[in-house]
Amino acid sequence: MLTKIKNFITNHFNVTAFILFTIVVFSLYGRTISFDFSYYDDDVLVLDRQDYLSFSNIKNIVSNTVFGVGADKFCRPVLNLTFLCEKYLYGIKPFGYHLTNIMIHLLAVFGIYLFLSLLYDKKKTFILCLLFACHPAIVQAVAWIPGRNDSLLTLFVAFSFYFFIKYADENKISYLFCYLICFGVSLFTKETAVFIPVFYFLLLVYKNKNIKKIVVSVTIWLLVIALYLLYRKYVLSYQPFSTNFKALLNNFITAFPATTKYVANIFFPIKLSVFPSMLEVNYLLCITTILTFVLLFLKFKFYDLKFVLFGIFWFFLFLFPTFLMPNNCFYDHRIYLPLIGALIIVLEITKSYNNILSKKFMAITFCVFLLFSAITIFYEQKFENKEVFWLNALDISPDSDIPHAVIGRFLMEGGFYKEAEEQILTAISIKEDSKHYGNLAVLYARMGDLDKMEEPLLKALELAKDNPLTYYNLALFYKYKGDKEKAQEMKNKYIQVFNMTNKVSKMADIDL
Repeated sequence: MLTKIKNFITNHFNVTAFILFTIVVFSLYGRTISFDFSYYDDDVLVLDRQDYLSFSNIKNIVSNTVFGVGADKFCRPVLNLTFLCEKYLYGIKPFGYHLTNIMIHLLAVFGIYLFLSLLYDKKKTFILCLLFACHPAIVQAVAWIPGRNDSLLTLFVAFSFYFFIKYADENKISYLFCYLICFGVSLFTKETAVFIPVFYFLLLVYKNKNIKKIVVSVTIWLLVIALYLLYRKYVLSYQPFSTNFKALLNNFITAFPATTKYVANIFFPIKLSVFPSMLEVNYLLCITTILTFVLLFLKFKFYDLKFVLFGIFWFFLFLFPTFLMPNNCFYDHRIYLPLIGALIIVLEITKSYNNILSKKFMAITFCVFLLFSAITIFYEQKFENKEVFWLNALDISPDSDIPHAVIGRFLMEGGFYKEAEEQILTAISIKEDSKHYGNLAVLYARMGDLDKMEEPLLKALELAKDNPLTYYNLALFYKYKGDKEKAQEMKNKYIQVFNMTNKVSKMADIDL
């Protein structure tokens, strides 16, 4: 058995390529190991969940949404399972979580190389994968701990296609097993993976496989997806509401102009943001990117249009699902998986070009590599710690309420109450949100001005009647005021709302 495993690894593992990728990836991202948490989702998913992240709680971890509260519809247990394993390895030490991010990125790059090298020249594929490894637009997937979900998805997708092509060509059961495992895991990593079979099907048709094999393969894919959809239905069964098609369509139409940003980032990843708070449209750079592709088309005329279209389809089909989300933040690293489509287009267009060792080609490639690496190293510093991250977020998005609210919370924790009040009130002036009023109430409690708590708490309740924390704080407030009847009413309401909207956190006890 061990001999078979050893032979399997030997046959599919390019040691030289992996070592070179390792050197490049760790040279670019090695310093992120010393970074702290950014306190943007990583505090909620890791720091606040040390009790929740337990092997004894594995059933809840795999049957909950990512955040497990309210309208959260992200069914991604693989992400939470990585945090579970890291909890036992590193506790709350951030270096381990950053190291995991780097390793996932490294393996994803290597997986992309293995996959594309089955279709194109290995040397060209290696060079493009090096450029992918240092691409600035995907920094957030490596330097920001929760951003790993996109690199994690790409890792499983790349290996699933590698083994799928091997299975399609050689018809070995071991390859069938490997690609189905990778496909299944990718579904539980991110919802976007439901589109993978579309590209499986296109590859089978392109390879002129017989109808029987296509029918059998499609049946298997549909069964796997059906199991995933049943799982998703079970996980979301506690939510009393669902998103309708019209809402999804409106979200997509509103977000569609962001396509220009992601297309521009293929060749010009220069306008990057740790916290994009609004729709960014860049027609000039988008048009320049398209013209660059057109020039490549004109220069290299010997290519298969089917595979060019395959790459275009890959880019947009894996990108567009992110446009369905409400209140989309348009993170740059959403391009991680779609970017493989751009690699396919470039590899297909230039497949007739064999002079890759010429001085001109190497000089251009080296300059692009140095430029991308410099931008990446500069940009990743913005994720160093919570202060650096959120000050950058505030600088980039001063009209967003969230950076003001978060910085207000940090100031409150540091005892700078007056400054904290200013930031929270600024956040409220930008957008009236239940959480902001809740933070204002907590601030007044910290300041010892308990009488001022009631007004913001009632305002928070008016804005969101499904926030159990508001009822919890009101119960404490009325307990302080000596109104036991209202305190009990708020406690009962807290328990009721908590059970309806929350599957994760432990319900705190309010001693009345």
